[in-house]
Amino acid sequence: MTGPNGPGTAAARSRHRTYFFLSYAHSAPTSDAVRTDTDPWVGQLFLDLSAEVSRRARPGGGTDTGFFDQHIPLGVDWKVALADALSAAEVFVPLYSPGYFSRPWALGEQKSFRSRLAEADVADAAERLVPVLWIPLPPWVEHPELAPALRLGEDIPEYSENGLRALCMLAAYREPYETLLGRLAERIVAVAERAPLRPSRAPALAEMAPGDVASDPAFAVAVLAPTVVDGPPEGRYGRTGVHWRPFVEQRALPVAEYAASTAERLGLPTRIVDFADAGPLLRRCPAVVLTDPWLVARPGGVQAIRAAAEDLPPWAMPLVVSDGADQSETTRATDLAGAAVAMLRDAGIRQARQVHGIREFVELMPVLVTQARRQYLRHFPMQPSGNPPPANRPRLGYADPSPYSDPPGSTDAR
Repeated sequence: MTGPNGPGTAAARSRHRTYFFLSYAHSAPTSDAVRTDTDPWVGQLFLDLSAEVSRRARPGGGTDTGFFDQHIPLGVDWKVALADALSAAEVFVPLYSPGYFSRPWALGEQKSFRSRLAEADVADAAERLVPVLWIPLPPWVEHPELAPALRLGEDIPEYSENGLRALCMLAAYREPYETLLGRLAERIVAVAERAPLRPSRAPALAEMAPGDVASDPAFAVAVLAPTVVDGPPEGRYGRTGVHWRPFVEQRALPVAEYAASTAERLGLPTRIVDFADAGPLLRRCPAVVLTDPWLVARPGGVQAIRAAAEDLPPWAMPLVVSDGADQSETTRATDLAGAAVAMLRDAGIRQARQVHGIREFVELMPVLVTQARRQYLRHFPMQPSGNPPPANRPRLGYADPSPYSDPPGSTDAR
């Protein structure tokens, strides 16, 4: 986050208007200790665009320049910080790419900003979204949102062919890159200063319905855990099982969101669901089943775990999750986790695993997602054609890059 006086805090952000909010293809943040899913070229664009906006902004206007989520301080609740930033932004700048349209977190940011504009009955709402083509989409993919992004550089063929990311990276494209930066900054400043918005509430991302995003998921995250009405320790459970937070960090997101973000980074649109409602999804999607070991100690919990094991397909990977950082309960939680895994394996679920902390969880999740997909492709009943049904297989090309990958020829990067 930058402004006239440098980086700001989330609290300050809620009191000051911001020229633009930069949105890009990313998933839910994994943890303060393990930040992933970050394209460094998004950070470079943010710095360059902030400088251009600052040069054009009215002096002494009292408006901060821009918001970029990687500048959120450690220890701050990400959802609160994002809601504050969306509530203060004058213009929303989404960086469209193949991954953007499959990431519930990124789409949720845009939906929240649109909801804020609708609630405030903003007359020029359409002008408050200034999209950019970051990475070209495959020619067979159609999104009406792409049209205004392409108009930004309709007279610059390098832009539509390569996207702004390539222009940002490569010195050979310096001139068209600076031209597009100038246009983008001019639009942002013109809209923001012509009719400034008053800061108004944007819905938190938790209020955005996840089912609206991944309507045809390629992966499922099912959660077998109690709810707050069952009376477990305060702060770990919510009104449904999907809100379970096994890790003691108060700022930690529900564990299901961590799992979903991993699958999304691997190119699989994902839906989160309570295990009680997961039957149809588990029959047609690879999945992980996140299980609370404290169920073993609760009335009816053993029966719930055994019942869950009865119908699990081989492509559903049970993972029993406990928090090794909670010293007050480490021994008890470890014993219960071992008992839960033993129950699952005794029921024939040999793929059941357990983890004892957020770092171990983060490291294991990509392995489990890959194993679940492999088992799905191996065991799913064949269609009459002899092929398993498509599950949104990632394609070569037309994909968002690995966070730290450079394209061929990037030795010329600036």
